[in-house]
Amino acid sequence: MYSNVYNLRSGDRYKAESELLQAIRKATNNTEVAPKQKHVRKIIVFTWDFKTSIPVWNGFQSLPIASDEVSSFKGLITVHKVIRNGAPASIVEALQKTSYIESLGKSQKNTGWKGYGILNHAYSNYILAKLEYHKLHPEFNGCFDYEEYVSLRGTYDPNEGYETIGDLMSLQDRLDELQRLIFRNFTPSSNECKIAALVPLVEESYGIYTFATRMLIAMHRRVDGAESALAPLRDRYNSQYHRLRRFYAECSKLRYLTSIITLLQLAAWVNDPPNLLGDEDYIPPEMGDAPNNFAAERSQAQQQERERLERERKLEEQKKNQIEQERLAIEQQARELQRIEDERKAIEEQSRALEQIQLEAQNKEQMRIDQERRMMEQRAQEQQLQFQELQRQRMLQEQAQLEQQRHLAGRIQEHEQQLAILNNQIALDKETINGYNQRVITLENQLAQQQLLQQQSDNSKNELIKALQEQLEQYKQKYESLANLYGQLRQEHFDLLAKYKVIYAKAITADEMQAKLTEMQEFVKSKNLEISELLGEKEALRREISDVRATSDAQINNIKSEYERMNLLLEESTRSKELEIQALSTQLTSQKSEMESQLNKLQDSYNEIKSNFDEVHQNTANALQEKDEEIAVLQAGMDQSILALANSQKLAKGSQSELQQRLKELAREHAAKLLRILDSILQSCSDKVDEGLYDLFSAATPGSAYATPSFVLAQIEQISNTSTTLASAFSSYLVNPEGEQTGLIRSATDLSSLIVSLLPNVKGLSRFTSNAEEYDKLVAAVRDSAEAGKLFFAKGKSEHISKISVSERPQEISKINRIFQESLINLSPFVEVLVSRETGGTRATQANEDLSDLVDREMMNSASIIDAATNKIQQMMSSIARSELSDMQLHINDSILDLVSGLTNAISQLIEAATINQKEIVAQGRGSSSRANFYKKHNRWTEGLISAAKAVAMDTNILVEIADKVISNEKTLEELIVAARNVAASTAQLVAASRVKSQLYSRALESLELAAKKVAECTRSLVSVVTELSERADAMNNPNKEQDAQKKIETIKNWSSYEFKANEMEQQVEILNLEKNLVLARRRLAEMRRYGYHEETI
Repeated sequence: MYSNVYNLRSGDRYKAESELLQAIRKATNNTEVAPKQKHVRKIIVFTWDFKTSIPVWNGFQSLPIASDEVSSFKGLITVHKVIRNGAPASIVEALQKTSYIESLGKSQKNTGWKGYGILNHAYSNYILAKLEYHKLHPEFNGCFDYEEYVSLRGTYDPNEGYETIGDLMSLQDRLDELQRLIFRNFTPSSNECKIAALVPLVEESYGIYTFATRMLIAMHRRVDGAESALAPLRDRYNSQYHRLRRFYAECSKLRYLTSIITLLQLAAWVNDPPNLLGDEDYIPPEMGDAPNNFAAERSQAQQQERERLERERKLEEQKKNQIEQERLAIEQQARELQRIEDERKAIEEQSRALEQIQLEAQNKEQMRIDQERRMMEQRAQEQQLQFQELQRQRMLQEQAQLEQQRHLAGRIQEHEQQLAILNNQIALDKETINGYNQRVITLENQLAQQQLLQQQSDNSKNELIKALQEQLEQYKQKYESLANLYGQLRQEHFDLLAKYKVIYAKAITADEMQAKLTEMQEFVKSKNLEISELLGEKEALRREISDVRATSDAQINNIKSEYERMNLLLEESTRSKELEIQALSTQLTSQKSEMESQLNKLQDSYNEIKSNFDEVHQNTANALQEKDEEIAVLQAGMDQSILALANSQKLAKGSQSELQQRLKELAREHAAKLLRILDSILQSCSDKVDEGLYDLFSAATPGSAYATPSFVLAQIEQISNTSTTLASAFSSYLVNPEGEQTGLIRSATDLSSLIVSLLPNVKGLSRFTSNAEEYDKLVAAVRDSAEAGKLFFAKGKSEHISKISVSERPQEISKINRIFQESLINLSPFVEVLVSRETGGTRATQANEDLSDLVDREMMNSASIIDAATNKIQQMMSSIARSELSDMQLHINDSILDLVSGLTNAISQLIEAATINQKEIVAQGRGSSSRANFYKKHNRWTEGLISAAKAVAMDTNILVEIADKVISNEKTLEELIVAARNVAASTAQLVAASRVKSQLYSRALESLELAAKKVAECTRSLVSVVTELSERADAMNNPNKEQDAQKKIETIKNWSSYEFKANEMEQQVEILNLEKNLVLARRRLAEMRRYGYHEETI
């Protein structure tokens, strides 16, 4: 998928991937040291530069990391750091490589003798647990850098917060088990690699601890009854706190670890964990390298919190406004009641006044007033009841509003969770749609490429048809010219017969007639022979023309059939791509409907999960109780084990002397075992040298065809240095047999490998030797060197060394090294003699030299000459003095060098294609015979092939030299055009020579013709550009050209008729002279070529 992604920095990408593979190889070597930070940093920076870690995983899988336990452990450390500090996509892409991570843990699990097998298994399990946590909680980054927004979001829902904190603590427990396992596997030496694994564990444990602390404090503030509900998490947190404090204390004692990272100050960690119930402002102690670069996320979380508080404030204001309106309504009703009461009092006062004025009507009026008073009291009571009912309704409304607010808060939380799920699902849908869009674009690009390839194939076939037609026309012209020549000779023959008759009639004497008759008969015989030869050539040409016609017709028919077949294939591929695109669109539609149905199912599954939570909580409580019982049983068993251990220690004191004796015996057995292993390795090295000597003198094993004398000299020098290193390692081992043997073993295997590789290379130098005696001396010298090298392995065994005193053993090794160095010194002169022959290619052709070797040599010489010409062009491009030339001259020089460079590259590809085609011709045509017999059988074709290869090399070299002289103004642009056309002619000759014996529809021949076409295109481009540059240079050199032409036109207009006719005749005479000189020059050129070809054939 990623190989089709177009990147503006594709060149940088290829270079970065190459450097990435080198960094992975160095970071995961089998040396028991920590991976260098610069290599790990380069891998992490690559993921940030290109926003992907797929090339990192491809690099890991391409190397044999799993075959070595140390490499596997260092690979797990590097993978852990990439997941932690790499780009965000690293975690998502690492989830797809869990099987590879698991394979690193399973490799060398129980077989590693360095003790890394169990560490690899535990480390891989921890990385898989970490990836599983990030899969369940994608809001946490790989480093667990604290973010307040993530903490608040994780504790917004108490149930989700409880699960998140529990998963964090589970991951912390896995980390604690891994670090304790690493400490238990420490050895007295070589612990640097294991300590390096503690670096990411220390940083990650601090991030998990910070999140757990802040989230637990937030949970205790938010959850009602948190003291009892969160007691299991609190107890678990306290135990982890003490283990983490001990972990940091042990790490602070490791000097290598403290030199890499800054650990926590243990003084800031009190013995008791922080109070999660009341210590709301608690801040965990900071680590020196603790990350603090997420201000943007923190400000975003604070902004969202402010928006939430603003919404709550608005709801509170709405509730206050509603209560205020209800209070105003109640006050208005109270004022109405007060007004009624005032009216009642006024009426009573009026009644008392009326009692004094109207005593007579008092009873009647009193009855009426009492009745009205009762009515008013009843009305007041009703209004009082109504007021109480309003107050009760207001209280009920407030309670309903509070319940509605709580319900609304729960609904908001549910909607936020659903929104997060939908956002994640939408992101996945977008990624899926983008993937399908990318696939559609890829398919369209493939379709366009197929159409382009089809068009190119059609064009090439059309050009081939045109070339065949042109060739057919050439054969027709040859046939017509031969027919005309035959007619002329026949007419001459008839004329001569007539003359013969006249001379015979006029003859006077018989002697004269007999002499003239004999002369004429001989002349007629010669003419008859010429006529018969011409007739034979005419018949041969006629047969050749018929063969060419048949071949061209067959080729045209085949091309037409292939063209029709390609059209059918194109139509079928177009239809299949259209059907595939339709299927993709249908699949996208169905997936969209499925996702909508899944969204509906998510709501139902949430309700089921919520109901299952209570059941899981009850099961957890039961499991905790069972664990407490098991702990009690284990405690009793531990007490018994302690008693048994005390008894065993008492018994051990009595057998301590026996144990020491046994240890001494084991040490002696171990030393003897190491000696046997060393003897076996030395014997294997000696056997390897014997096999190399056998291949040296075996006729069935050829020497290296690519070896050169200079390379063999460099190899001899390397062998000399390796033998000195082996002698030093041997002497050190003999002085201290209980020391390290790895250096000795490595030097011995290196020396044997170098000697074995030297032997076929020296055998391959036979093509540089001038005779058999020189070759025999060279082989004898290299055999003596190999035999001297075997002394290291034969006399270094324990059975030979044990017979020599300890003080004389280093002297014996030095003596062997001196003998071996002398043999190498004796070998070097024989190789140095051949160095001078290396520069001139292979040795000159002898009278009995193999023709196949001659053809190969000429093709290689041609390729080397063209490579040298290409290098010369590059040197010329870099050595131009730009400050001394004008802009126009610089442009001309750069254009010429670029075009000549492109032409030499095309010629180099042509030579390579011709070599491949020539090998294919020989392989298909020789049958059961040898290559030399095939070349001897077709000697004329072989000579033509060699001549064509030489011509290509020579013309290319001449082209480069002329280009150099054109730039330095020693040659003209017309000479450069002639040289380019000569290159095109010589390449056409090489293609024709290769095409003669090629099979029809050969892939090698097609490649050769394409290369020839490219050479022709480059030649045409060079000729056209040089012609244009020549005209432009002439225009620059003659700026008054237009004015001169205008003046000439005006002069011609002013001529009289006589002057015009005279000048016209002068121009015609000049044209005739030039044409005559041109014909003569062409004849001289033809004679020169004919003579040159004759000399080459001789």
